[in-house]
Amino acid sequence: MMKAAKNIYFQATVLMAILVGGYLLLGLLAYAMPDWRVREHVQRTVNRGDLAEEYPVGLVPLGYNAQDNFTDALILNQCLMMRSEGLQGMLLLPRFELTKNQCRDLRTLLAQPELHNAVDSLDGSRIVRYPRYWHGSTFCARILLTVMSYQSIRLLLYLLSSGLLLWCALRLWGQGQRGLVVAGAVALLLCNVYLMQFSLQLVQVLLISVSGVLVLSYMPSADTRRQLLLFLVVGSLTAFLDLITVPTLTLGLPLVALIALRDDQQMGRGVVMVLRVALWWLVGYVATWALKWGIATLLTGEDVFANAYGQAYNWSEGGGSYIGSAIADNLRFVRWGYVALAAVGLLLAAIVKPQCGRGWVPTVQYLLAALVPFVYYILMAHPAWHHSWFNYRAMATTIAALLMAIYSAAARRRY
Repeated sequence: MMKAAKNIYFQATVLMAILVGGYLLLGLLAYAMPDWRVREHVQRTVNRGDLAEEYPVGLVPLGYNAQDNFTDALILNQCLMMRSEGLQGMLLLPRFELTKNQCRDLRTLLAQPELHNAVDSLDGSRIVRYPRYWHGSTFCARILLTVMSYQSIRLLLYLLSSGLLLWCALRLWGQGQRGLVVAGAVALLLCNVYLMQFSLQLVQVLLISVSGVLVLSYMPSADTRRQLLLFLVVGSLTAFLDLITVPTLTLGLPLVALIALRDDQQMGRGVVMVLRVALWWLVGYVATWALKWGIATLLTGEDVFANAYGQAYNWSEGGGSYIGSAIADNLRFVRWGYVALAAVGLLLAAIVKPQCGRGWVPTVQYLLAALVPFVYYILMAHPAWHHSWFNYRAMATTIAALLMAIYSAAARRRY
């Protein structure tokens, strides 16, 4: 038993080392991309007017569904400025900021003749650094911008995410997890999944979440070791690619799928499994943040830990006074009438075919999984309230988990 435990910890350490090494190599690759190709494709985006508004309204009026061109423009800004401070720019990620309007600042930046000398040609006080993030989204965007435009990247992301969603749905449906497919589809639709698919800011958490569910579907349901290691990797990838949009989605959706696939029948074991998975995800997530801060501080001389602490202090102002607002604001963006309608449909399906159900143990597990977004809203109350117009997508976990809890309880296995 002790040998097995040590083995999994050794495997986890090796995995984290490989992941962090991969993140740095991807950053170096992005840094090596020719600036003129990146600028050409970003210029084409600006000329077409695709980033004319920071928050254009989406097409389907389900909750607050505005896009976030502010952050997409910020990512493009970073892509242009990455090499402006030499190799340390890969870890500090500078951007040009003049007006706080990222779309407008991006156009101003493109008006400069030599971006590789941006610090000299632009007012140095206008250079803002983002050292505390890993910026995997920027690395990937800069690499893709050497061969295609922003519009083409968005189309590629849409096709990739749609393909993954379809593959995942067909895979789970074929495994008899029809309730899970319906619950997941309803949850994502009610959180405007199609807008996430076109956003450089949000698509990462969707891709990681769906990929996590898909990988789980190919694992033996009783292989706890591989499942824990998977959640470690998922947590690390979330810290690398996400700009703190909806990080809990990458824990919540795979967790709901894991509960359905494992079908634990012992209450204690089932509850412990949920807590263990969440802990391994958290270790991967937190460790990746800390490693970035340590590496960036060591290689650039800038105290990234102080930068992170300063931001954390700003977000913590007001303390628990934001918890109620954070929860209330995120809840109000969900059309709960549609959730109730889906619940009735699953309830009827479970009653008609009770053999498809899983019982009371998974029901309790699902209810625990439904709390994942609320833990985030409590611990990160200020940013969760301030950014509730996109943080509400974390409720996809709660919606899917609640629907599965109802389905599982109604269709409990008869012995």
